[in-house]
Amino acid sequence: MEEKRINKDIEFTDIPDGANTDIYANLKEKLESVEQFPGVYNFKFIITGGLDKIQDLRAILPDDEFIEHASKTGKYVSITVKKRVQNADEVIAVYKQVGNIKGIMIL
Repeated sequence: MEEKRINKDIEFTDIPDGANTDIYANLKEKLESVEQFPGVYNFKFIITGGLDKIQDLRAILPDDEFIEHASKTGKYVSITVKKRVQNADEVIAVYKQVGNIKGIMIL
């Protein structure tokens, strides 16, 4: 079976509020309109609160591929996590969990 790759080009700032004020409902609508599920989704994060936050992120996504890039100064680490997801709800569930960790920016 051929695995579909999901191209992540949605940022929270791109999601229009419209009549719906729930950012996750807006995100779900946007994901379902531009992505194909199931497939591999690329989550992108920036660690700003210390490298221990990477372990917090790995606790949420323990079996997924992590690609890490440190900034030139070493103050920040950008992380891409490739995760196979079945639907937009799985993407949103990850964002909700990661959103509870201080020191991680969601892109």
